[in-house]
Amino acid sequence: MKKLEIDNYPNLLDHININTEEIFEQLKGFKLNFFNVRNSEAEWKISFPMFLTPFYKFIYLNNSIIDQENYFQYYLSENKDYFSEKVFSQEIMEGLKARIFRTYPSLVRDFHFSVFLKENFKDAKIIYNRKLDIEEGIDILIIFNSNYFGINLYTNTTRAFIGREKKEYRHVNFDNVHYIELPVEFKGSVKCGDFFLYGEKEFNQIQTILNK
Repeated sequence: MKKLEIDNYPNLLDHININTEEIFEQLKGFKLNFFNVRNSEAEWKISFPMFLTPFYKFIYLNNSIIDQENYFQYYLSENKDYFSEKVFSQEIMEGLKARIFRTYPSLVRDFHFSVFLKENFKDAKIIYNRKLDIEEGIDILIIFNSNYFGINLYTNTTRAFIGREKKEYRHVNFDNVHYIELPVEFKGSVKCGDFFLYGEKEFNQIQTILNK
């Protein structure tokens, strides 16, 4: 049997001092760009360093969100030894940039929602841990009435990209975690500038499940 030992997964949210209002204000000034590029090697054949690691590292160090272009540059900087050793072609790098640009909004959306849940669940503990996310497929962990609930967030567009990264690590579900699949449709989502975010609708869905 595989049991989740919560002490093995420190909560990143305990070390971040940014609220949803501040996130919202930042995002209103960000523009999203996407490239009509699909390089098959960059999409499927090359195991690049994880996309979400530098994203959360930047938030941890700066208590702010990074915009799309700077996120890509920060990703390259954080993995400079890898890219210096590999020396990919321009076509592959353009394909990687297009892929990262498509992934970026889902990273923002998931982080915003974790902070949103932390602010709105007064009787539950909200946990984000990178290892839980990458290796165990739990985007957000909720502790409610001494029970563990693992939230899996996805949309039809993000699942193919960030979800594929997580599946590189085959994981066995924890026996003491209740897993909640939370697919979201953009219709009815919170709109912030170019971003679609999770909000009250998804919060109420989770609350209904927990109260059962």
